[in-house]
Amino acid sequence: MAKDYYRSLGVDKNASEDDIKKAFRTLAKKYHPDSTSEDKKVAEEKFKEISEAYEVLSDPEKRRRYDQTGSVDFGQGRQDLTWQDFSHFSDFDDLFSRFFGGSGAGDIFGGGFRNQGPDLDLAVRLKVTLSDVYYGETRTVKFRRNSICEVCNGTGAKNGKVKTCPTCGGSGQQRVVQGQGRFKMVSVTTCRTCGGTGKIPIETCQNCKGTGTIAVNDSVNVTIPKGAPDNVKIRFRGHGQSQGGRTGDLFVVLNIMDEPGITRRGNDLYITTEISFPEAALGTSVEVNLFREKIDVKIPAGTQPGEVLRVKNGGMPVMNSNSKGDLHVRVLVSVPKHLSSREKELISELGNFGQKKHSWFSR
Repeated sequence: MAKDYYRSLGVDKNASEDDIKKAFRTLAKKYHPDSTSEDKKVAEEKFKEISEAYEVLSDPEKRRRYDQTGSVDFGQGRQDLTWQDFSHFSDFDDLFSRFFGGSGAGDIFGGGFRNQGPDLDLAVRLKVTLSDVYYGETRTVKFRRNSICEVCNGTGAKNGKVKTCPTCGGSGQQRVVQGQGRFKMVSVTTCRTCGGTGKIPIETCQNCKGTGTIAVNDSVNVTIPKGAPDNVKIRFRGHGQSQGGRTGDLFVVLNIMDEPGITRRGNDLYITTEISFPEAALGTSVEVNLFREKIDVKIPAGTQPGEVLRVKNGGMPVMNSNSKGDLHVRVLVSVPKHLSSREKELISELGNFGQKKHSWFSR
């Protein structure tokens, strides 16, 4: 059954671009994970539905094709979206601006929205450390892609001379009829002869062999957002694959590796430090190493082995915010294995004293 995108957004077929955008914004806010009151699975499916509808109706060409044929070929549609793709944005305005208001390199995405179609987008994985995310380091990513041929400007034709595609008559689309007799189904697909451009070369460009593209080595400088979660996607417009004069986007997916001795839970960081029994009993102040920094942690008198102390705002930066999570320091109390005679004597005296003073030492 054909999808009714107008119904999905709650607008009529004569709706203006502003009406469509306003309707989508209202519905997207309703089903955003931080504000929805709906069941999460239901909300996720609804978000996919309205996102697909908006992508079609906000694009004049896609909307024209949809109005004529009742469908637009999306391949797998919006099935690549998951609920977690939207959960790390600080608020809905940030989500909306990231998806539809950004421009240039380095747009941060949580999901799989695409600029020119899944066939033109590229995705590369960048392994980074917790330290990289903590400080917001910059890394260079090198990759290989198909770029528009500069000789023919992507036409695939010598001297840029092209003619109308005889298969589709210049529309870039083919009508495919299936079935026999009364039972026939007509579908519209991208023309296989011209790849949807509506034009074919009169004479093939020798530089690109008629493909309109050449393989090139490319690179981008990726500024890692402070506090970025694992698998966040950073989009670089115009660095994807090229075809038919169009170029997709590059998505750099961050894979955050564990750091020895440091555990991350959301924006909170967890580390362990070791102190002596006298320090635990009397209290002290110790320096703990956190990446390239040293942080003073106050150990209160009477701290117990395994106790966790919290350093407020000492954790991971919160992405797109000036705040930080907390640092949690687990305290281990070291017990010496070998003692001198004098040390044994002193500890014995302390034990006897403790028994007289409400047995605090034996607890």
